[in-house]
Amino acid sequence: MTDSTPSPAEPDQGWVYNEGIWSLGEDPVMNQPGAEHDLYAAIKAAGYETWTGIGKEYTMPLTLTIYSRLQEPRYLFDLEGAIHSEWVYARTLPDALALLNQLAPTLQALAVTDQIARAEPKSMSVLADLLDTLHGRSRDTGGRVVGS
Repeated sequence: MTDSTPSPAEPDQGWVYNEGIWSLGEDPVMNQPGAEHDLYAAIKAAGYETWTGIGKEYTMPLTLTIYSRLQEPRYLFDLEGAIHSEWVYARTLPDALALLNQLAPTLQALAVTDQIARAEPKSMSVLADLLDTLHGRSRDTGGRVVGS
């Protein structure tokens, strides 16, 4: 059995998405001095700035923040779950858009599920009306579905 953990002299590795292929490359964030103590400072020190984000921290089960910089890998995708965070890199804008396209269905489903779970009783009727309209249903005055 071999240990794949880099020795202290080896640079940290991160996953890089490039033209549809994943490969390990030098991790520009984790190779910043002090990265293990302050990740956001390391992200900034590596030259990354927030490009866009999806989801609100602590209100969705998974959020995504995308950072960009001028040198490659140009994009950093930071996926944050309730307990653990992971990130990967995209070499160019086309790579970032392809990766975002792959993540979109999961993020959209999580956002919709989160919104339904957090719906207030007063807005539930609006949600029910929307679903009824989408499915071609109507309800009687007692709220029971009639027709289909």
